[in-house]
Amino acid sequence: MAVRVVCDSVCAPSLPKAEKLGITIVPINIHFGKEVHKDLLGLPPEDFYKRLPTVKELPTTSAPSPERFKKVFKEILAAGDECICLTMTGKLSLTHQTASKARDAFKKEEAARIRVVDTMVAGAAASLLTVHAAEMARTGESLAVITEQVEELRAGTKLVVMFDTLKYIEKSGKVGKVAAVAGNLFRVKPLIVFRQSKPDFFGRARGQKQAVRMILDEFEKDTAGKSFVRLAVTHANARANVQPFIDAFKEKHPAIEADIVPFTSAMGSHAGPGVIGIGYIHADL
Repeated sequence: MAVRVVCDSVCAPSLPKAEKLGITIVPINIHFGKEVHKDLLGLPPEDFYKRLPTVKELPTTSAPSPERFKKVFKEILAAGDECICLTMTGKLSLTHQTASKARDAFKKEEAARIRVVDTMVAGAAASLLTVHAAEMARTGESLAVITEQVEELRAGTKLVVMFDTLKYIEKSGKVGKVAAVAGNLFRVKPLIVFRQSKPDFFGRARGQKQAVRMILDEFEKDTAGKSFVRLAVTHANARANVQPFIDAFKEKHPAIEADIVPFTSAMGSHAGPGVIGIGYIHADL
């Protein structure tokens, strides 16, 4: 009996890595008016970010239906396997709720073979938990052990990103208009940190170079002396701009492999293009 790994599209690693590790992705819905697209799978992030500046109204998102999760769970159970399903934080999305509802639709003995875990983060940080679960599954670890370790690692899992502009988050109503206008006027790059289901302003940088330095400093502070460190780099249609991160990490941490994870449309509908940042896990195991 194998353990299969399922995640929503906000918790997914890069598609090549997901395919290599056998991770099943259940996409969040992206709505452009009456058009509905599947995040990451049906609507590539690069196409989304090219379209975003041309629309009058921001796209919206919705969680996958319980039926979509149930279909995936049913196929896994029918194969005689077990399942761990990782979702983005339930504080910002209904995805965890719908996945849990899908699990609860099965008989008790079948539902016991499905674990739905709230990663308490999103994006590149959540993708690292998904990848770690898949790597443990490939070594033959049990569903209980995998679930326990993923839940333990959540406390040291963090997403730190730089917004290139506040225009889109202003439109979404997440910050006041005056703050957004002031930030754009003075070219301030706000830094956001997301951990333990809570987003916070981390700082303000005068340009991308300072933002990269501030994010790297936070990473170094958190990971100093830790025995378990994992890293992923993320961007919103700004591949060239993440090279400073990659170069800096390779110089100081040549043994750490950094997956490049798209900042998917589900998150980009609020943040806009140009976002760059990192997700990482720091722990002692």
